[in-house]
Amino acid sequence: MQKRRNLLWAGALVLALSSAVLAHVGITIYIPQVPNPAAMTIDGRDNDWGWMDPSFVMTTADMFTAGGEVIQKSDYDVAISSAWSAPPDNRFYFFIRVQDDTLRRREDDPKRAWNDDCIQITFDPDHSGGDFLGENMDQINNATRFHMRVLPKPGEEAIYNSMMEYIDLPTLGWTMDKFEGKATGPNAIEVGWTLLPAGSADLSTNVTWTIEAAFALYDLYAATQAQSRRHIFAPDQVIHVGVRPLDADGGDTGAKHQLYPLGSSTGQDQKGDQMPDYYTLAGEGTAVESSSWGRIKSYLDQGVR
Repeated sequence: MQKRRNLLWAGALVLALSSAVLAHVGITIYIPQVPNPAAMTIDGRDNDWGWMDPSFVMTTADMFTAGGEVIQKSDYDVAISSAWSAPPDNRFYFFIRVQDDTLRRREDDPKRAWNDDCIQITFDPDHSGGDFLGENMDQINNATRFHMRVLPKPGEEAIYNSMMEYIDLPTLGWTMDKFEGKATGPNAIEVGWTLLPAGSADLSTNVTWTIEAAFALYDLYAATQAQSRRHIFAPDQVIHVGVRPLDADGGDTGAKHQLYPLGSSTGQDQKGDQMPDYYTLAGEGTAVESSSWGRIKSYLDQGVR
């Protein structure tokens, strides 16, 4: 059972407070703090995630599909880990492992990344909400959306800022893992990925792929990094995050399966306040200590968002 459920359902009082004060869509996901950011290597492998209790990992069983279909593990299966780090590292960490019966990776235009097997992730770090799928910078300031794919071409980004589908602003490319062919590094995004069996490509069958990323998040995204305002992570903080695995399954009509966390809303794709709330636990990775409950209840009683 995933840790967020343990925390939400262990007591009726906390559940009521969480729903009323925190989660707009009825779900709060608790994420642990990375104990040693210097020990994390962003290479697409999970050997540096051993500190995390498996109960924090979100799996396919913890998600629902937009179409209501039931997914067999032999068809598509995911396991997702999320964490955060305090300054000076100050980043959001993400790891996903996908097992898929058929890989689709054919779109050359990154604006059509959503039509391949990919992971969509949306961020509203300052928890302000609001529409964010549009044609102006005001909506980018509300939240932003990325699509992650394996097998990028040389110099191509693996994590594409899909707001650039709508806004013709090439300088916004600084927000991705590659900008003008160069890695953007720890002040934007670091990413690594794997794909097995070796040599797999579009329409390969029975594949396993991973994406590992560390995101520097910004409360205010602007046309350049210098104009933007970095988000500062801290314990007992709430941010909006929306994770959406997309399984294209080799067809020509886009995603066959679209997954969302149980209890959340498909509205997370376009509205900040429809994303799940992610609560940053302090120093939690291998177990949830009793002190966590006191901090969470105190935080919720204050009505702080």
